Amino acid sequence: MKKRQKDKLRRRQRLEAIPYTLLSAKKKIRDARQYPLHECLINPSWKEDGLARVVVSRRQPDGNLLFGVYLVDTLCLGLKNTFCNTDFSQLRYRTELVESVYRDEDPAQCSAGMAHQIIYGAIAFARGFGFLSHRDFELSQYVLDKPGTFEEASEIEFGRDGKPFFIAGPDDNVPRILRQLESTAGHRQFDYIYGGDSAVPNLPDETERIIRMIE
Repeated sequence: MKKRQKDKLRRRQRLEAIPYTLLSAKKKIRDARQYPLHECLINPSWKEDGLARVVVSRRQPDGNLLFGVYLVDTLCLGLKNTFCNTDFSQLRYRTELVESVYRDEDPAQCSAGMAHQIIYGAIAFARGFGFLSHRDFELSQYVLDKPGTFEEASEIEFGRDGKPFFIAGPDDNVPRILRQLESTAGHRQFDYIYGGDSAVPNLPDETERIIRMIE
């Protein structure tokens, strides 16, 4: 037992001795919580749209930035997409990342508390109806502080009027999502919208539902 503990300590010391610039991107991301926050950004229309684009960035020990990007459906599906990266200069971060994520509107600064509550709150809300977070959150979660770090904000609403509100996108499997909502939320305990680019829902009781179409 003592030998194993000594071997583990030696391995950790060897890893800590590796210069920061030689660490892999994944290692830098997994260590991100110990780095100071740089900023948190969000699209100003997130409340109206129910779709938040959140960027959380941190300052690396070498002065560059690492970041996570989170596409959050606050109305139903939770974390729909996410990715993260490291070693961006301030200029590259601003011109390549921020301008790409917020092409249609200028981003707004938001508090770290709000950014975390939107992401974690939407994930928890969606999980209640059986929807899982995007698979890449397995890594990008480390850009965020741990859940429970910030107090809940009462002004952030998930769903609409206390119910899931599914707005179908072109890549959503509408029949599957609606069947899942029917099973988890309950009959007529959710609302939805789908447009011409989405698959037509196929539910046994579809004729009893009010369907709003987007042209």
